[in-house]
Parts: sequence; structure tokens; C-alpha cells
Amino acid sequence: MAKKKSTDYLYLLGMLVTAIGFLLPIFKLSAFGSNLVTINGFDIVGKGNSAVKIAVLLIFIGAVAGVLLSAALRNKAYNLVALIVSIAGGLYVFANSNDFGIKLAQKFLSVGFYLIIIGWIVAIIGWLFSSKR
Repeated sequence: MAKKKSTDYLYLLGMLVTAIGFLLPIFKLSAFGSNLVTINGFDIVGKGNSAVKIAVLLIFIGAVAGVLLSAALRNKAYNLVALIVSIAGGLYVFANSNDFGIKLAQKFLSVGFYLIIIGWIVAIIGWLFSSKR
């Protein structure tokens, strides 16, 4: 069996960070230094039309599938499919947000949003440099 490189675990780490980011507050509304409302990924599923709900869920489903497939099957093609599903869900949500909503949301972004983006970047790097077949 070939020796594992540390880059083999980057994909798994990236997808895990994406899933955790989905569970943490993505948006935070606050007034005078106190947190009034925090919204995580599952709270977003409760809002919007059904296509956006499915797209938001795809972010989480793709991330969890990536973690499970990476740990169990170790197949680079399956990992790529899970990563594409997760990113495609995020891109669909972003594409269906109007410009005003994006500009407004930038003021209220929280740690979960940034973890999702960082997780995708780390997973892409991990997939590109992975020695798995």
C-alpha cells in the first residue's frame, strides 16, 4: 500500500469545514453590539422558493456526501461529484440573489458563510493534489 500524503486529507478536511460552516450562523443581524438573529443553512431552507431550498440543501448534502465518500470509498471521481454538487448548490443560490440582496447581505455575513467558502477552496486544492485514484 502506498504511503499517504498529507494532501490526501485536504479534500476530507475541506468538505468537513463546509458542512460545519452550513451548521454555524451564515448571517447575523445585530443591533448595538448584541446578536438579535442568527441564520444557519437550515434556517435558510425554511425561506424562499422550492428550487432555492433544494439548492441550499445541496450545499450540505454534497459536503456530507464528500466526507462519507472520501472516508469510505476513497474514489477521486465520487469526491469530485460531491464537490460539484455542493458548489453548484451555492452557485445557484448566489445566481438567484438580486444585486441589492447581495450588497445588503455582505453587511450581515457571519462565520458560517466564510467557512463554507474556505471549505470549498480547501476541498478543491485537496482534490487536485490528491494521490487517490
